[in-house]
Amino acid sequence: MWIERAVEILVLGLRSLMRNKLRSFLTMLGMIFGVGSVITMLAVGAGARHEILARIQELGVRNLIVNSVKPPETTKPASEEGWFDVYGLTFEDADYVLATIPTVERLLRVNKVRKRVWHGSKRLECAVLGVEPGHLEMFRLEVDRGRPLTDTDAETEAKVCLVRRDFVRQLETIDDPIGMWLQIGGFPFQIVGVLAAEEFRSHTRKALAIDSRGQEVYVPYSTSMRTFGTVTAIERGGTRESSQVDLDQMIVSVDSAEAVFPTAQMLSALLECFHETRDYEIVVPLELLQQSEETQKVFNFVMILIASISLLVGGIGIANIMLATITERTKEIGVRRALGARRRDIMLQFLTETTVLAAVGGLFGSVIGLVGIQGIVRWTEWEAIVEPHYVLVSLLISCTVGVVFGVFPARRAALMDPIAALRYE
Repeated sequence: MWIERAVEILVLGLRSLMRNKLRSFLTMLGMIFGVGSVITMLAVGAGARHEILARIQELGVRNLIVNSVKPPETTKPASEEGWFDVYGLTFEDADYVLATIPTVERLLRVNKVRKRVWHGSKRLECAVLGVEPGHLEMFRLEVDRGRPLTDTDAETEAKVCLVRRDFVRQLETIDDPIGMWLQIGGFPFQIVGVLAAEEFRSHTRKALAIDSRGQEVYVPYSTSMRTFGTVTAIERGGTRESSQVDLDQMIVSVDSAEAVFPTAQMLSALLECFHETRDYEIVVPLELLQQSEETQKVFNFVMILIASISLLVGGIGIANIMLATITERTKEIGVRRALGARRRDIMLQFLTETTVLAAVGGLFGSVIGLVGIQGIVRWTEWEAIVEPHYVLVSLLISCTVGVVFGVFPARRAALMDPIAALRYE
């Protein structure tokens, strides 16, 4: 019995809405844009969060990265001909870390220099990284073509290198890069492998405060030390500036994620004992990960709040139109009451209409949101992740808004005096 009554009320509501198609559509616009914006913001926010967290995790949540930093006060003249600076991490620092911090599982050294790389007439300014075996595995760098650097390369100080796909693209050559020879700082190096393409988007790069890694060239650490050494010389304005850095970077791997922060504190205390000036920095990827997660929570809350304003405006629009509709249909309400309709039936009829308006608006909004996401991904190259519950939650919210903002008009219609309604002109 109640099913038949519910179907009858639904049919009456739909007929009423179809009699005024344009007004019904305009009433739904607030819900359409509200739901569409909610889905779009959630998807884009989830995509940004996924990309940033994935890149941070690539650095290794159990890793500590220690970089040499040049403090301003270390620069002082060594002679009238130029400048000579000594700063940063030393070879002894690495030995002390391995000997005194029990939670350190592994330590890798990195020698980094800026060099001009030539191939034929093509010249590129690149960062040449001398890395030890295990560096690629620690940072989850996969070889797309060729082979990785091996222990044999390190032992024999082989002049071989790995480049990225973006680097090969910038060489503008149609030849197979594997086996190709490059002139790096005046020394010949052979390409033995090509790493996967750089996947950092511009917004992710800004969020992580990193530069593009497409210009990186990886060579064995022993080869880099033998070929380029620890002294870097730059000529500017007729003067020669030289600096000596034993270790440009240390990657410290900790035995467990729980020991990362205690190890970072011990590492900081140890380095402070041997460095009067803070000529180093300690980067904790796990801390960056936690900070990014907290920031993303606030970001999601703000986005949902902004999108909810659109839904609120849509709900107000529905309530306003329904109040106007009740005034227009006052006589109809009186006739129905006179024929035996109860107040509950009148209220359910108008609640059904507002719910249908909100639900259909939510469906259209979902479609527009999904189409908008594809447009954003295509034109901005941002990553967007659409979870099924985004659509379901948005539809549930739109239906809830329809019910909440339809209660007052429906109750007002149900409480009308039947006699006064019949006399209304």
